[in-house]
Amino acid sequence: MRRSTFAVITALLLLTGCGGGSSGGGKPSSERSGSSPTTYRSPPPTLPASPVDLSTAKPPWPAPATLSAGDPQGVYPTAAGLPYAEEMLSVHYHAHLDVIADGAHVVVPGGIGFVGTPPDHYRALAPLHTHLQDGLIHIENSVPATFVLGQFFIEWGVKLTSDCVGGLCSGSGKELAFFVDGKRFTGDPTRIVLKKHEEIAIVYGDTGKLPTPPSTYSFGSS
Repeated sequence: MRRSTFAVITALLLLTGCGGGSSGGGKPSSERSGSSPTTYRSPPPTLPASPVDLSTAKPPWPAPATLSAGDPQGVYPTAAGLPYAEEMLSVHYHAHLDVIADGAHVVVPGGIGFVGTPPDHYRALAPLHTHLQDGLIHIENSVPATFVLGQFFIEWGVKLTSDCVGGLCSGSGKELAFFVDGKRFTGDPTRIVLKKHEEIAIVYGDTGKLPTPPSTYSFGSS
């Protein structure tokens, strides 16, 4: 396949998945050929669930691999304690993530949670994934289950703690704060449960001078 043609197909795959507020696209083929994903119900007690490299650099933070290169072994979803295979839409909702560093929005890239390599099996998905650079987290599963923010950041390949997100760390005149629906969250951010139409904001800046975080997001009909 010519490289330019594949680039177009890759872009279409990201755009035509479940989509926020639009009808779902074609289902991806399973990375585990002929099998269904393990029924997922809750995160493992310890994250990451397996060894994985997580970025401690400052943003931007790309997805662990582009869709064209993929994550052939499913290293990041596995470390997040997540299965991956066909798109599951029995349970389907969205949450939104904003990361704001020194007043500027950090891009949450599309392609997080995509597994495999083209031309075969390149549309395997984890239950948590992104399609566009809009911060919209797609949450899809075969049964009702619990997903947490720490799992999404592991899929993204970015280290998340109470004091740091990547290389953005509190201290030396800087503050890192977490908000859920506009209210400050002071517990372990990796355990923030992802809920339908939830707005999560991570804000980094000068101590005592953080901007007011967004408290809502326009989800439309999604």
